[in-house]
Amino acid sequence: MADPNKPERRPPSSPYATGPLRRVETTQPVTAPVRRAGEPARPAGRTELVTEGMKAHRREIERRKRQRALEKLQVEEKARDERKTIYRVTAWVVFLLVAGFGYNGLQTSYGNEWPLWYVWMLLGAGLFGAIGWILWYFNKADL
Repeated sequence: MADPNKPERRPPSSPYATGPLRRVETTQPVTAPVRRAGEPARPAGRTELVTEGMKAHRREIERRKRQRALEKLQVEEKARDERKTIYRVTAWVVFLLVAGFGYNGLQTSYGNEWPLWYVWMLLGAGLFGAIGWILWYFNKADL
């Protein structure tokens, strides 16, 4: 049980404070630093510290960064298109292999006298496949 005389622990108000904090009293008025007699006064306006050459150099660096980013996007887009083509070809090869081995297995098992249930399943799969392809083709974005 917690001691009733002790207050509960609160999280610190600052997320960066990790230990005990010391409160600083700011009762003294804040004044500007006093310039000594021997020091020269600072100029009122700042002189131009960035030259035209520096600006041109910065523009060149920014142009190169944009060019690299554009080249990176082009390479990524080309790789994405290549992966898409590879996946499409792989899917067609797998589909044709499954259909071929399935047909070969049925022909080996039953010859030319397939059970009627398998014939209906094959016709239904062909019909649903054709309808699905038609719907996909009509909804393509690049038509």
